[in-house]
Amino acid sequence: MPPRRRARLSSRPYSSVAAAEQCPRGWLAARRNRPSKRARRLATATAQGGKDDGTPLTDEILVGIFAGLPGFSDLVRCAATCRQWCRLVSGEAAFICRAARCRPPPLRSLALGFFYSHRDGAVPRFAATASASRRLGLRRPSLNALVEGLDDGLFDASRVVASRNGLLLVELQRRKRERALKLCVCNPMTGEVTVLPPLGGKEISRPFACAIFTAEDDDESHLSDPPSAPSSYRLLLVYGRRGFTACRTYSSDGGRWGPQAKAITAVRLGKKTMASMTGTGAVVVRNVAYWRAMGIVLGVRLHTLQAEHVDIPLTGHDPAGNTLLGVSPNGRLRVVQVVEQMMCRATGKVSIAIGVSTRSTAGDKWDPLLVIEVVGRFLPAETTWMRLRWLCEKSGVVFLTAGCAGDQTSDVYALSLDRQEAERVASHHGGDGDLHGYEMDRTSYLRSLAMDEDDDDP
Repeated sequence: MPPRRRARLSSRPYSSVAAAEQCPRGWLAARRNRPSKRARRLATATAQGGKDDGTPLTDEILVGIFAGLPGFSDLVRCAATCRQWCRLVSGEAAFICRAARCRPPPLRSLALGFFYSHRDGAVPRFAATASASRRLGLRRPSLNALVEGLDDGLFDASRVVASRNGLLLVELQRRKRERALKLCVCNPMTGEVTVLPPLGGKEISRPFACAIFTAEDDDESHLSDPPSAPSSYRLLLVYGRRGFTACRTYSSDGGRWGPQAKAITAVRLGKKTMASMTGTGAVVVRNVAYWRAMGIVLGVRLHTLQAEHVDIPLTGHDPAGNTLLGVSPNGRLRVVQVVEQMMCRATGKVSIAIGVSTRSTAGDKWDPLLVIEVVGRFLPAETTWMRLRWLCEKSGVVFLTAGCAGDQTSDVYALSLDRQEAERVASHHGGDGDLHGYEMDRTSYLRSLAMDEDDDDP
């Protein structure tokens, strides 16, 4: 039974029914209102004894082989081989992702869109990419549509503060003169919403930065006893106290916040520096969360709270700091910046490009800058300004806004750094409100492989 509404501020899932279902019920789940034709055919074939793939191996042996594949792309190719293998890969996605040690390649299809607030006090809404709309049949719901039948305005006047690996961290509305911090973690793909225990005003100070760690970030999670669940996660809050930088962690397994601790060797961060860390999100590399903090990159290791400071490679062309952090396909920290290059000295016309710098393997310097021309290639030639808004860590997709001088609105584009492709996601997007990109986790992606591929078949 779902918990009573008055007990909403507990660590239990807001909708335990949605959380316990095997099939995803979130409004971002593929074809959640009806099973696809392919899924119905697979269920019928299974009930009738299934279709033999030509091998004498049992399903259990095949799943074990899939979980031991060295590359994530190999796993996707296996799912495309036959219907039986697709059923096994998608149906046992949670086990395979927990046991697999391979790092997934940058798949653009992981990025589904972005969350935004179109006005102050409104429920954050979702804008899907064209590919996600076609693939998953997405609409434009608000966060209040996460759980079917939710109508009590849990997310009214809320704001998204973090987005990573298929999870959203949302700060819930505060009453007047209330200083308590109320957060909830939700998964739009499954519909699970967990309201965390509130933190009083004496337990944390604003502004704060947050990072989400999931089971995918722990390379040794499959060796733990008992093994951590694929849906488990941990949160790391970083905020300033008088004289030091403080940290606080939350574990979904324990359902409670840990005590306040001091970040080791971290410099004292002021409110302006801390505020600059909250808008562009955190990336995680080997259990270390990185934020862009003014002119540096601040890294904090989850288990030891050891801090490190990395200088940002300055291009000299963008003093405003139009900069995002990301992760390269080989798992290294990278920085994405706006670069303005002069095209003609006589006319003063500039070409806006994006520069990508990747941390060296040794971690002591930055590799040579890679420049990607944007205006005239992906954006209209008359574009005069561009702002980087969000970099999706797993897919390498950058959400950016661009427009012309004097226009009150702008367009939102999704640019794939690795595939060098772009699409316009939203037109006439007004305002400079918060924008948080959203991408699926590996488990949701594998489950989506079994969705319908031939809706038009009779």
